[in-house]
Parts: sequence; C-alpha cells; structure tokens
Amino acid sequence: MRRGWLLLALVVLLLAACGDDDKDGGGSQLGLFDWSRAPDAIVVRLDNRPLEDSPASLLNSIPPCTLWGDGRVVWTTVGEYGAEDILEARVTDDAVIRAFLEDIIGRGFYEWEDELILSSEVSPVIESITVSLYNETRTVRRYSSWPQNSYNHILERCERLSSTPVRVLPAAGWVSAYEIPRDSAAPSWLWPPDAPFTLRELAASQEERWLEHQLATDIWLSARERQGNMQVVERGGAAYQVAIVVPGYSRDAAAAPAEATNPSS
Repeated sequence: MRRGWLLLALVVLLLAACGDDDKDGGGSQLGLFDWSRAPDAIVVRLDNRPLEDSPASLLNSIPPCTLWGDGRVVWTTVGEYGAEDILEARVTDDAVIRAFLEDIIGRGFYEWEDELILSSEVSPVIESITVSLYNETRTVRRYSSWPQNSYNHILERCERLSSTPVRVLPAAGWVSAYEIPRDSAAPSWLWPPDAPFTLRELAASQEERWLEHQLATDIWLSARERQGNMQVVERGGAAYQVAIVVPGYSRDAAAAPAEATNPSS
C-alpha cells in the first residue's frame, strides 16, 4: 500500500511540473515516466470479461486493447461481415506512449477505486484498466459506468496509437476442447481425421496441447465468428467447443514449448 501512495505522489508531482512547464512555454517534460521495455511486459491493458461464460469462450476472448513494453499494441475490432478481427501495430515514438499514459493519469486513474457492488444485470461484465509504471502495476475494475466515460475514451485512444495495423493470424497456439451436446441448428465444422490428436482425447485429458500450422489458424478464425456458438464435430458425431490460447495475444498464455517450430505466428 505504501508503494502505491508513493507512486501516486510521484505522478501528481510530475503532472504539476508538466503544468508549470506548459505555463512557461517550455512544453511538457515527460522524462520521468518510466515503463518496462520488455516485449512481454504489459504497460496498459483494457479488458472486459463476463462473470459467467463457457471455458472455451473465456479462453478464446482477447482483451480489447493491450500496449506492450516494446511498443506493440494489440486490439480487437469487428470486420466487414461481423466477425471479430484482432489487429496489431508497433508504436515507435516514445512520446506517443507518454502522451497516452499522461492522458490516462490526467483523467484520474490513480484516484479511482474498484467497484465492489455487483451489477444487477443478468450477465454482468467486469471492465478493467491496468497500468504499469515505475515497476508498480495497478488495476481498477468496475461493473458499471466509469467517471466521464473514461474507459471508452481510453480504449478509443489505445486503438489509434498506430495508423498502420495488420491482421493477426496466428499459426500456432495452445488448444483445448470441451465436449458439448450437439446442436443441429448451430454452425459447425469437421475436425480433420489426420489431425495430430482427436478432440475426444484432448477433452478427456483436460489439458492444452500445442498445435501448429493451418489447423491452428482455422481454430483461431472459428473462435472469432460472430455466431458465438460454433461447434466442432468429430468423426462419430460428438461435438466440442475448441479454444486456442496464443502467446503474446491471449490472457495468461504459457510460452511456446522449446521444440516449437512456430512460436506464435
């Protein structure tokens, strides 16, 4: 707790100094802002997660926007035909990242507190904002509105940090399967018989398996379909929900195995 107060005090002093500099016409001095430049370090993450959902859906979902220490930004959007797309880009100008962080802080991030009262909605969703500065990580979680609609404003700015995004199409990831009752009215696709493992054995093991090449990409794209109830059918008629977790994109994804030939893309 003491470290958190020290961090808040440092941020307040920094913003006060920036304000004084602006009055003097000297511009904003952001040099005190310090974040990890490690590729696997999360600098800012905006997330939303339903409190109740299937294991596969939770694993397949990607946080709305994440800024990593090396300037890589990953965010979600909706494509032309309603399916979800994942985009990524690289922010090469530290001043752009500093301005983004300053905006978050200036909105009152270090004064916000978690919302502890559960929403009365049927399927409540918890939104969160995480910021890591000065080796200190702080997350604020809320079920309802944010002050001055700040979550949406910060998300929009995060999505515009770079104007040169590319579509994410991973060719490898950790795959898991969950057997479900087959629904003849739901969209489905067939699990290839020459796959390196069956969904039956994968579901029975209750573990993830590393999968590479086109089949991994197919699972990724299937998880992004707008229907949301996609089922994968195996020979014999059993149906499954299949999830893929990709390092560098998914939440809490384990690193690729040492023998992987295609770590994530």
